[in-house]
Amino acid sequence: MSAGERLLDVPKENLSGHTKKLRFLLEHLEDVLRHGPGTATLLDFGCGNGSAVSRFLMLPGIRYHGVDVHPASLAHARERYGSPSATFTSEVPEGVVFDVLVYADILEHLDDPGALLRDHAARLAAGGLLLGSVPNGYGWFENEKRLDRWLRISAILDLPARLGRALGRGKPPDPSALPYNAESGHVQFFTRSALERLLDRAGYDVCDFRNGALAGAPVSERYLLRGERIARASARAADAVPYWAASTWLFAARKRG
Repeated sequence: MSAGERLLDVPKENLSGHTKKLRFLLEHLEDVLRHGPGTATLLDFGCGNGSAVSRFLMLPGIRYHGVDVHPASLAHARERYGSPSATFTSEVPEGVVFDVLVYADILEHLDDPGALLRDHAARLAAGGLLLGSVPNGYGWFENEKRLDRWLRISAILDLPARLGRALGRGKPPDPSALPYNAESGHVQFFTRSALERLLDRAGYDVCDFRNGALAGAPVSERYLLRGERIARASARAADAVPYWAASTWLFAARKRG
C-alpha cells in the first residue's frame, strides 16, 4: 500500500501542515522498507490516542510500538488500533532494538529532550533512522501563541461562546470526543541550530530537513485562516521561504556508527 493510499482517509490539511507531515513520515518509512529486509521495528514515542499519526505508520512490514504517558489516550489507541503487530504501552519495551524512531511533535514538550534522545539512541540499530517534527520556536505558531498569552485574544474572541455556556445555551460535552493530553504544553523553543546540536550530541546526523507549514496557530486557524485551501497554500508556501520563516519543521536523522 503506497503513501497515497494510506492517506485516503486522512483529515483535511490544517495550518500546522498535518497531511504534509504524514507524507514526509511515510516517504521515509517506505524507503526503509524498500531498501531493507522488508520489515522494520518502529517506536512512536508520544503516540497519543493514535488517530493523528500512529494509524498511518502501520504499514505492512512495520512492527509498531506506540508509547505515551496519558492513560486515556493509550486506552483509546490500544482499543482502536492495537493488533499483533501494533502495541501501545506507557514504557519503551525492554530488549527491543528499533530500526526507526518517530517523534511527531513531542520533543518540544520534554523537560530534557537530550537525555531522551540519548537513551533511545542506545535502543536504535546502527544506522537506524529518527523521524521527527517540531515547531520553529520563534516562528508564526509560537509567536502567535505568545501574543495570545499577552493580549488574551482567544479569550476575548471566545467570550460569546463562554457566556452562552454560562447561561446554559452552549453545546454539552461530546462523549465521543477523542482523549487528548491537553495538560502538556511546550517547554522547549527550538532554533534550527539548537535542534541540530541536540541531535548531534545524541549521536545523529541530519539527512533531511524541510519546512512544514508557513502559518498556523489556534487563533489563526479558528478565526482568520480557515479552510483546507488556505492550509494547503500555507504548506506549499513554506517550501519557498527560508527555514527561519516557517512555522514548523520536519527532519530525518541517521544514527552514527
